[in-house]
Amino acid sequence: MILVTGATGNVGSEIARQLIARDLPFRIYVRDADKARAMIGDTGYETALGSFDDATAFAAALDGIEAVYMVTNQSEAFKSDLERMTEQVKQAGIERFVMLSAEGDPESDIFFVRRTGELETMVRDADLNWTFLRPDWFMQNFAGFVAAGMVAFPEGPGKTSFVDVRDVAEIAIKAMTEPGHTRRTYRLTGPDAMTFAQAAGRISSVLGRDIPFVGITPEQMRDGLVAQGAEPWYAEMNAEMTFAIRMGMSFSPSNDIHFLLAREPRALETYVADHQASWGAK
Repeated sequence: MILVTGATGNVGSEIARQLIARDLPFRIYVRDADKARAMIGDTGYETALGSFDDATAFAAALDGIEAVYMVTNQSEAFKSDLERMTEQVKQAGIERFVMLSAEGDPESDIFFVRRTGELETMVRDADLNWTFLRPDWFMQNFAGFVAAGMVAFPEGPGKTSFVDVRDVAEIAIKAMTEPGHTRRTYRLTGPDAMTFAQAAGRISSVLGRDIPFVGITPEQMRDGLVAQGAEPWYAEMNAEMTFAIRMGMSFSPSNDIHFLLAREPRALETYVADHQASWGAK
């Protein structure tokens, strides 16, 4: 059986939906069962209630589990919890530990990159049968921009190889259910790199209406996130992460999805077309 943490998040909820469609047994570990049911339905899985800081609840959730999907965040609390949870996972004899990660370097001056590297190092040091998934920026994040009628993001010439969460979830399930992925790191991207302005243009073309790109400063992004209820450290981290775009760094596509799934990753146009009915395309 599989344990899915973060089942109300972008990747976790999609993993759950795909597991249900494939009739594979799994358990979700969530704080809010009602929110999970609203996102993934109410049948086809078991529910364990708890948070990452609840050692007793997490231990109970691991009972009878063979593979774990672990969502992550960069908070100090999660870093502390992960140190304990990796020991619990090891003691439970979990066969496969698949962790959502990103490009990381524990020596980096950039907080997000440094913290992500620290989390990966902790998992490596725990001697788990890990697989790290390092997706690029999710296409699904554009849904909020479309709802707002604009792609408001710090401006710069850097390019990103946006990836569809559905592809990420498919890889996660593969790593949790098949041999051959232990101690491997997969960089998961879409088929091509583009600027945020180019992405806005391509989304507009598919929808048949203008979703303009609006350049904002990192400070405006930070303040907007705080106004929406984000914790200041999280808002600051997200603003800092835009340095690569602003400095003109480009993240070229990898071939990991093609190699693992024997097909091309979904293109941005495919993602938009699959959702345009709910987005009110003209």
